[in-house]
Amino acid sequence: MADVNAQVTQNQELSPQELEELQKRNQEAVNRLKEELTPEQAEQVERYFFEDDEEIMLRDGKTYKVPPCSLKDARILMKKLRTINVDAIILNFVPSGDDEEDERREDDLFTVLLMAFKGYKHVTREYLDEYMDLETARKVIEILIGLNGLKK
Repeated sequence: MADVNAQVTQNQELSPQELEELQKRNQEAVNRLKEELTPEQAEQVERYFFEDDEEIMLRDGKTYKVPPCSLKDARILMKKLRTINVDAIILNFVPSGDDEEDERREDDLFTVLLMAFKGYKHVTREYLDEYMDLETARKVIEILIGLNGLKK
């Protein structure tokens, strides 16, 4: 695409043959991308491009939009995901015998969950504790991972 743009800016007037060749190369590139990506990957790429927010409903009955993370939050998210159990959220609350470690793991979980609700001032740790269940917590984390292109 950069080649095409460079050619067009250098040669403002293209012959019909040159224009046809450029269009053909562009279509070939698009076709290659379509062949290389699964439908899910193509949808994810499209979401990144348009920065579509995902939606999640909490137990308060309200639907919230979850946006992609800022760069700062994405770095924090990547670090915190290593310390929490995403597949079985309940395991983040099981005592390990080390009170300090247990508290840190719970804090990390809520830090990650709160990233999804940055635009909602009323959503606090206490609010999530009241209106979020374990399955919704897992879905929120999966949404954050997907929106930000991270792998578990």
